[in-house]
Amino acid sequence: MREIPQEGVKNRIAELEAAGIDAWPARETVEIDGWIARLTDGQTHRGNSVATHRYRGKDLAGAITRVEALYRAHHLKPMFQISPVSKPVDLERDLRARGYATITPTLTCVASAIVMRASLPEPREIHASGQADDDFIAILVAGSRSEADGHERLDILERIELPHICVTAYDKGTPVACGTGTLTNGWVGINLMRTDVDYRRNGHAQRVLSAIVRWTEGKGVARLYLNVEEGNHGARALYAKSGFEIAYEYRYSVKVE
Repeated sequence: MREIPQEGVKNRIAELEAAGIDAWPARETVEIDGWIARLTDGQTHRGNSVATHRYRGKDLAGAITRVEALYRAHHLKPMFQISPVSKPVDLERDLRARGYATITPTLTCVASAIVMRASLPEPREIHASGQADDDFIAILVAGSRSEADGHERLDILERIELPHICVTAYDKGTPVACGTGTLTNGWVGINLMRTDVDYRRNGHAQRVLSAIVRWTEGKGVARLYLNVEEGNHGARALYAKSGFEIAYEYRYSVKVE
């Protein structure tokens, strides 16, 4: 396999970080010296943190202070998303000196649609649509950390203006799993993967992925990505079996108050 030059790796990470912003639209965004502060309801980290892959400022301490004031005005904890392309490069160190703690190490994984198609079953007993229906909503909310968390995710889903698909898998007529795919700049991002606790490890999530892959290919796209928490070993095993490989790790720095 041809090794990608380091600059090419960084460019791809920056491309995926930008895609993640577009595919997961916060209720409000504010630019601060090139950073993008995302403000929603405080539930999802990505929807309530600062995207840091761009920075054009000269006063880092001042920029951080402005971020902190903005988040406090919205009754949210100041939080920064830290990736291999965060700028400036010593941002995490400076945040730590200001009383920030590192939380939620997460992996961004990528896959080829061709590889995934060969790894996954046929997408039988599937309903796919451009919007979430009642079955999709019920699975998503039940599988989220809380009802508030589930509804913030649904609100974000409703704000997506890019081409996207909502997939629900059934088992003999019972809705058991769901997931979404969103097309952004030549990538399809997979989000909101959930399986009913009573139906896990029966291949239902794989059928959801299979339907998303076929939609992806129908859009003329060959690359997919997703994010999975480092400690979620069950989901990581599913995604590895489905053809995903780890591209990079990111995490969050949150103000301890």
